[in-house]
Amino acid sequence: MNNPPDTSGAPGPPSPADAVVHKVAQRPENRRLLAMLAAAEHGILYLVSFALLALGVGILALMILTVVQGGASGTEKIIVILEELLLVLIVLEIFVTVQTHLAGGSLQLEPFIIVGIIAIIRHILSVVVRLTIPGNLAASRQQLMELVVYAGSALMLVAALALVRWSQRRPALSADGRGDSSASG
Repeated sequence: MNNPPDTSGAPGPPSPADAVVHKVAQRPENRRLLAMLAAAEHGILYLVSFALLALGVGILALMILTVVQGGASGTEKIIVILEELLLVLIVLEIFVTVQTHLAGGSLQLEPFIIVGIIAIIRHILSVVVRLTIPGNLAASRQQLMELVVYAGSALMLVAALALVRWSQRRPALSADGRGDSSASG
């Protein structure tokens, strides 16, 4: 049987823990158990995939019903559509992450950062809509503070996304400190 792939990203021989895991996985009774667990994981991931698709379709259907039946103004309808479409994007980004894992890919950080950015944008839109409605001064100050916090959070997540993308382009350093051109993507 093949050796399990090295997911640490570091070159060199496997760690003693990896060697023990590999030995345990090679036992016939453990291989059957591992195969059953992997099949159960895939089954659950397929169920999650279908649930995410159904959720996305449900959000779109409810959005259409809300816009068609709602007595809101044109501007409010546009905000509702935008917020709901952003929610669908969040659901679809998680769906794509699950699909990538099912296809054998590793779990990546980037989709979760993107989901966070989209979620913060949804909250910013909500605060902006509330700010357009005349209210008391204390509530407006509270909403402005929320807006500042959300904007700062969005900026931090965008910086994290840039850092993740930048680090994926940099060649990995080998044990002797030289860059490995095969590790760049």
